[in-house]
Amino acid sequence: MADDANQPPAAPPAPRPRHNGAPDRRCQLCGRMGRRGDLSRVEVVRPQVANHIAATRKEWTGAGFICRRCLAIENGGYVVAELERERGELSTIELELARRSGESLLVAEHLDEEFQRTVTFGQRMADATARIGGSWGFVLGFTLILVVWIALNSFALANRAFDPFPYILLNLVLSCLAALQAPIIMMAQNRQAARDRAQADQDFRVNLKAEIAIMNLHEKIDHLLHSQWERLLELQQIQIDMLSDLEKRRRP
Repeated sequence: MADDANQPPAAPPAPRPRHNGAPDRRCQLCGRMGRRGDLSRVEVVRPQVANHIAATRKEWTGAGFICRRCLAIENGGYVVAELERERGELSTIELELARRSGESLLVAEHLDEEFQRTVTFGQRMADATARIGGSWGFVLGFTLILVVWIALNSFALANRAFDPFPYILLNLVLSCLAALQAPIIMMAQNRQAARDRAQADQDFRVNLKAEIAIMNLHEKIDHLLHSQWERLLELQQIQIDMLSDLEKRRRP
């Protein structure tokens, strides 16, 4: 007990080095440094995408880490390559959508807000004219005006009519109204046709992106199923080996 009391106190354990938050991982493709949440191991990359990267990027070694941005870009490049292999030469829209799908970017836009933001005063007037001229209120109101006009010049005013039969002034007013109303309504229809074309183009983009996304989803599911199947085979082999060892130990 005395010897223990005379011994110097034990030195405290050395403090563990604390992680100061400095990036400790480097992307193979762009060389950017990052932390655990910024970069992923290359093992998470699908084999198809990994083969595409190996064929197009010389700096790819198949080991280490890759950042999310580079992985998204390479996913887009792989989708473009697959579409070119299946469909041949792609159009500009297909190339753009393939890259956006690989990088998980949105393609849908709010067309109503875009058209309302760029509309001019003349276009608003054309829309209002087409909206009013194509309603039952305009038809009934204009019919009432015609009836009153004819009644005044035929019966009420009689000999003092300002537009007697055959109502030449009325015909002139109707001709001028039709000559002005028709091009205004056509302007509104042209604007609506432009919006319909934009909507059809957006529908095509969304449908094509959905098709590409479904294709990628099928590949990911196949990759997961294949990985799980290989893992199950490995576990089964381990169990077989363990059972074989137990069987050998039981034998005298």
